Amino acid sequence: MLGEVSLIDEFTSADHGAALTVSLCNAHQRTSPTGNGADGMNHTETEIFSQPDVWQQTIDELSVVAAAEFWNAAQPESILTTGCGSTYYLALTLAALIRDELGIPGRAVAASEVALGSRPIPQAEHSLMVAISRSGTTSETLAAVDRFRELGGRGVITVTNDLDSTLAEAADIVVAAPAGREESVAQTRSFSSMLLTAQALVGALAGYDLSQLSVLPDLASALLADATEPVRTLAHDVGIDRFFFLGSDPLFGVASEGMLKLKEMSLTNSEAFHTLEFRHGPMSMADRSAAIVALISADRVAAEMAVVADAGKYDAATLTIGAAADLVVDAEIPSWMRPVLHLIPLQILALERAKAKGLNPDLPRNLVAVVELDRLGEVAHQ
Repeated sequence: MLGEVSLIDEFTSADHGAALTVSLCNAHQRTSPTGNGADGMNHTETEIFSQPDVWQQTIDELSVVAAAEFWNAAQPESILTTGCGSTYYLALTLAALIRDELGIPGRAVAASEVALGSRPIPQAEHSLMVAISRSGTTSETLAAVDRFRELGGRGVITVTNDLDSTLAEAADIVVAAPAGREESVAQTRSFSSMLLTAQALVGALAGYDLSQLSVLPDLASALLADATEPVRTLAHDVGIDRFFFLGSDPLFGVASEGMLKLKEMSLTNSEAFHTLEFRHGPMSMADRSAAIVALISADRVAAEMAVVADAGKYDAATLTIGAAADLVVDAEIPSWMRPVLHLIPLQILALERAKAKGLNPDLPRNLVAVVELDRLGEVAHQ
């Protein structure tokens, strides 16, 4: 591993062609969940509601130390982001942020597609990979890193909750958020802490003022307070049997993670779509048995709210999150900082739906926390 660096100290702005790579924190401590304690909360609920403190700890441990040399030496012409499951959706969001904020081509590919692909990765020799994994031991992601290097990739940055993991050791630069470690199978605070660090990475690369991140923990607390009751009402509506999550650009990855959380925790049919794509076929599913959960982009309010209104005409339940929405994410917050805030109501929705169906969100059916394979294609049962 070339280096471990941490994120907010001094920051010298760089242009998009020679930006800065960051890695977060050397600390290994974490906020311990209370589990199924006297408060009656399960691990998942405790971890969701611990996020303001976890985000604060993550931000407190951020400092830019030395990673500019790695990025400047690589001079990447494009970025390949990758992961599996939740972290693939995080990769989608990160790739969009890279395109939007850095002006560099960013592309997300599922790690299994990289690892098993028979075709060359386009311009690998001119690219950096950002490999994302909560545990740092996911087999497909490790294999994707190996294949990227075999094809001449310029270097690998890892985003993970485990600084001592196999994936961290395989990387050139580590972006770690150990405060987000958790007990539950379904990712909640691990995902949000990694997304927060990924957003900080993009902010640092773009030369933004990273001290702006300090507002996020209080905003998370406010969202947890404001979202719980309206989201609980929607989640406990027994007349709804399917949910559709809508989001555009960076928010499509977050919408996809909301879809996955609902499937994992509550065994509820759910799908994710790019917002305006919902009119192109999926709208046929909008009726009083459906719910539309739309993440509203600050620069597309009218166009995206119109889609929600169209679904409402067919008696679908609707919940909007974002700019000028039912649950507001302030449009004045810089665009690179916003995606993580949209995540919290989606986590609460999955948690409350599991409760409504009498399911334990800590133990999703048929799932394990880490998928480790003896060989690609054969799951090592745990």
